[in-house]
Amino acid sequence: MNIFPRFVLCSLLVILISCASNKTSTIVGFDYNEKDNTTDYFVFPFGSVTIPGKWNKTNYNSISRQQFFKNSDSVTIAIAFVPCDKFEFNIDKSKTDFEFIKAYYDWDSHFFVSQHGLESKVLEMDSTNNYIIWKLWGKLNDEKIENYFLFGEKNCFVSNFSILSTNKWSEKEKINFLQNLHINKEY
Repeated sequence: MNIFPRFVLCSLLVILISCASNKTSTIVGFDYNEKDNTTDYFVFPFGSVTIPGKWNKTNYNSISRQQFFKNSDSVTIAIAFVPCDKFEFNIDKSKTDFEFIKAYYDWDSHFFVSQHGLESKVLEMDSTNNYIIWKLWGKLNDEKIENYFLFGEKNCFVSNFSILSTNKWSEKEKINFLQNLHINKEY
């Protein structure tokens, strides 16, 4: 059986299962394309992204829905695709677009600042392309961290891209990498 009929069959199955329950079923995929030197990751129906370079899947955090990846330089990134109504501050879907992104940043950064004593700073806000890039730093569990995040949203589908502490890339390289992920994602 060729791949297209399988995909259609799986998609129909997901739709039928979704209609029969309140929980949305997902199909998760991951593939390295050696020819293009890119890694594709998707969580159907919530989003997909093409990551430049070769990345290996590592841990998965079921609470935050983040899939972690590591490259050959030991740089670790995390990616999550989530519907906008899965956040406690937006169960009613009252916030969308950039209003949602700002609320997400406020909610997430407030947690880390108030609960863990970390510091946060917005590095870039883009209301046209609907994203915020921000930085979180300080000591967490006696470990120095400096993580970078990009939160984006479109049609109530949220993407959360992050780069965990690394000195392999400059701040500018981290920001460019996150922007590239945002440009190369699909909802």
